[in-house]
Amino acid sequence: MMIQNKIKLTVLLFMTTASLWGCGSESSESTSTTEASTYSQYNANWLAGSWGVTQRVDGGYKLDASADNSDWVAGANEIVANIPSVGHVITSFTHPAHAYLFTLRDNNNVDVAAIHPDMVPTLANEQIIFDVIDIYREAGIKVILYLNAAGPSMASERGDSEIQEAWETYYNSEWDGDEGAAWRNLVLGYAERFDGLVDGYWLDNVSKLPGDLSDFIAMLRSVDSTLAIAVNKNKTYFTDDDGNYLYVDTDGLDDDDETDYKIVKHAVNNEYTDFTSGHVTPLGQGAPPNSWAYEEYTIPDMVATPWDTYDSSSYALKHAWFPIRDSWSGSSADLVFEVEQAYRFTRTITDAGAAITWSTTQKRGYMPTDEMEIMVEINDRMTQSPKEDYVEYERPEGAYLVGETP
Repeated sequence: MMIQNKIKLTVLLFMTTASLWGCGSESSESTSTTEASTYSQYNANWLAGSWGVTQRVDGGYKLDASADNSDWVAGANEIVANIPSVGHVITSFTHPAHAYLFTLRDNNNVDVAAIHPDMVPTLANEQIIFDVIDIYREAGIKVILYLNAAGPSMASERGDSEIQEAWETYYNSEWDGDEGAAWRNLVLGYAERFDGLVDGYWLDNVSKLPGDLSDFIAMLRSVDSTLAIAVNKNKTYFTDDDGNYLYVDTDGLDDDDETDYKIVKHAVNNEYTDFTSGHVTPLGQGAPPNSWAYEEYTIPDMVATPWDTYDSSSYALKHAWFPIRDSWSGSSADLVFEVEQAYRFTRTITDAGAAITWSTTQKRGYMPTDEMEIMVEINDRMTQSPKEDYVEYERPEGAYLVGETP
């Protein structure tokens, strides 16, 4: 089948799906209920049909440096008050970009401050993450912790060579050079402190994980076997009938970026995943977070099969994590989404029984006003009965794939 025809069929699938899932109909509700019942034995069952936001909390010395002029607790209270229909929030085990900076100070297994004091906040500031989690739990919102699995092995590349040297000295002297075992022991000491407070983990940078991934997962599950875990490992992209990757040529008439990019597919590509990591095509490859190709391929695929399997032994939920700006966490980056598209993404994915998280950013602990306005509008529409219809998708003028006739 030629690419042009395949696009037409995909758009038709999307429009058909939109009519089924996007009208607040009894059909969509009964289908979601059936899906939830069918997959209720799997760890991520509570995430099915949920939409959420992100509230990152700094870690280590960065948390201490920002704590005086940031108020994450007030920011969490604002999220609960303004957008109560969110079902989950992703917050922080580690600083997102610095895997060796932790939101907690005291560890059940090791004195992390003795390795290097910059790795942990003060005892007073470690209370911040507990207070944030408590706010969400009291509101009935599930909590997922972002954990950068690379650990202190990446400190030098982030400009903290002293921390990496201290870490190497520690695991060589205390663990006979077994960095993987040392890292698991450290993470375990914190995971035990979070036990009973969180519902899942989102693991990043597993390609740089010290030790075996299977051992790391087993360590987390030894604390709580019911944790829902996402493993950000590899990506799957859409292909044509010959197995060649599909590439977006242009995003519209005003697209000045000549980079062609692949279209991410949220598939279960490892045996440890309870829900997919949901990352979009890397932004550095020229892919905007709100790509029209996600509307024609990625989201319809989530709608068609909200649960996926790696080896047929178990199933994992399809979950999408969309940056709302053209940066994952920079509050000063350009805002990419507007209300209609953001609501359409949220409604279409959750009505199908899959899950979506918005990578909202923080400014001094609070969600920026322009992002909050979008989230409030989504919340208001999602809580209506029946829910408000969304504006149907139309491909932007001048947008096409490589090989298509414009």
